[in-house]
Amino acid sequence: MSPGRQNYHKHVQAIIDETGEEDPFEAVRVKARRVITDYVSLFGEQPPFNLKAIASVRGLHWSDDDPRFSPDSEIAPEADGRVVLRVSKSRPESRQRFSIGHEIGHTLFPEYQLAVRCRKGTERNWAAPEDLLETLCDVAASELMFPDPWFRDRIDSFELSAANIAELANYYIASRDATVRRLVELHPEPMAAVFFSWKLKPTEQRLVNRNRRQKPLFGEALRMPSPMLRVDYAILNDAFERVGTSHIPKNKSVPSVGPIHAASVSQTIQDGHCHLDLGTLHGRFRIHALPVFTSEEATGPDGASSIVAILRPL
Repeated sequence: MSPGRQNYHKHVQAIIDETGEEDPFEAVRVKARRVITDYVSLFGEQPPFNLKAIASVRGLHWSDDDPRFSPDSEIAPEADGRVVLRVSKSRPESRQRFSIGHEIGHTLFPEYQLAVRCRKGTERNWAAPEDLLETLCDVAASELMFPDPWFRDRIDSFELSAANIAELANYYIASRDATVRRLVELHPEPMAAVFFSWKLKPTEQRLVNRNRRQKPLFGEALRMPSPMLRVDYAILNDAFERVGTSHIPKNKSVPSVGPIHAASVSQTIQDGHCHLDLGTLHGRFRIHALPVFTSEEATGPDGASSIVAILRPL
């Protein structure tokens, strides 16, 4: 839940006052679009944009050094008055581009040049002022990587399929999950982007932790639950909320049949239909499922991957 305006970070309040927008998300989008307009008027470039060039225009000095305070990226003031931008070169190019966009996002707020700003991971709480600032920089990055109206025009003439979504991500040099988030956000049809990974339910995880701490009384092996493909989080567009629900709860599992499960275990893109029961959301859906980057420790059975799936009600 978003905090009240009086609890916003002072830098967030500053862009709300500057743009006249009540919603901080819309305020940062307005500012990011101004950056795009200025950049295109200067260079005449078409998307995907050269984000390092935009960073330079915004006063960030590129460094080949790795970040010192973050695994992904950071900006930091230097003694000569410049603001240096450091991005981890060990990350995939798509992630590096999003990180650059995120750091450009910081330049949309006042006083960005006065302190080190490190890109924070996804575990954020919007009620925390600094976390909201980080989330808004991600919103700016999405605007810069998938600029409107170019991206909207592309998806308006787009035959929706997992293969075409993967191709779209390649074109914009972006991750599949970032591409799906933006596609669902802008698409006029009811859609939900749901992110799945292999894991235990919280109650099962507590059972596993307890069993690890105690020895069995009679030497028998303790029963250990197996991870299933479960919801991490979901993003619903307005059209989806009007016909379905406004919330898909975490940790709901999908059956071991259907396109989502098949995409995970085969690690290939899949299209199809299936019935899902995800708590507040249940029914039959058209599915476009794509494997996404999965760390070794997060893989499922036989290397099964995490999945992002677009759900379209039938």
